[in-house]
Amino acid sequence: MEINLGDERIVALQAAYSREEILEKALARRIDAFGQMAKLFQRPKPEDIEIAEVQHRFEPFWVASASAHYSYDRQFSYRVEVTPEVEAVTVLGQRHEVIRDRVGSFQLVATNHCVENYRRQVMVDAVRGTEEDLSGYLEHRKQEITALTELEAGGTMVVPPEVRSSFVVRTLVSRLVKTFQADRIHEERIDVDEMTLYYRPVYAVEFNWKPKNKRQVMEFDALKGEARSEGVEIKRHVKRILEADTLFDIGADTASMLIPGASIAIKLGRFAAKKAIR
Repeated sequence: MEINLGDERIVALQAAYSREEILEKALARRIDAFGQMAKLFQRPKPEDIEIAEVQHRFEPFWVASASAHYSYDRQFSYRVEVTPEVEAVTVLGQRHEVIRDRVGSFQLVATNHCVENYRRQVMVDAVRGTEEDLSGYLEHRKQEITALTELEAGGTMVVPPEVRSSFVVRTLVSRLVKTFQADRIHEERIDVDEMTLYYRPVYAVEFNWKPKNKRQVMEFDALKGEARSEGVEIKRHVKRILEADTLFDIGADTASMLIPGASIAIKLGRFAAKKAIR
């Protein structure tokens, strides 16, 4: 088995909503931030709720795709039926006796030349490690990043991924590995042609309900404009980015984690992404 790892990239998605537009949305949803129970029974007034803090951050997710190619030969015995009067059949100078069962037939041994091709894609939240359909984000404008410091302008927080590339590649490769019966294997190859770490823009808005001295955070997606409040927080402490060799961590020492005994070929292009996080 040969596994080829192509270019690794870091890409920032360009916000569809400006900070001002997000703040407008936030003010319109400030009562919703404190939940349905508060809305029904405590009836907060909009003027009693202020925006206490706004945090702009980039959150990561992985997109990886790969194709598998298998080429092999295997012998196969075909049962060929004949009409009742046939006692033997000669094929390419070789005589085959007819076997009488319910119908007459003879066995023809041949070599099957087989080719199989598959393709898979995975999208993984790089913080939680869960697979999600994030394809809607890929429709937005993109910018390839040469240095992650570009994203940190103006105090923007860049969230480092908890999930490394080896996990994503291992997940992808496991879905393309195929067992098959073969007498001779010509080619058994998986090409990982995309390994991209995307960063999407998010605004976390903290509200302060002054009479109750309560605070609540809502998160606004700067690409889709959607809001959510469950499990959202202002991130106070995020470990400073990312050592190159731990983010894109596929190397000789991790190759055996993909498929024991597989040869791993790494294209030179993958090192361009590493430069972006130095």
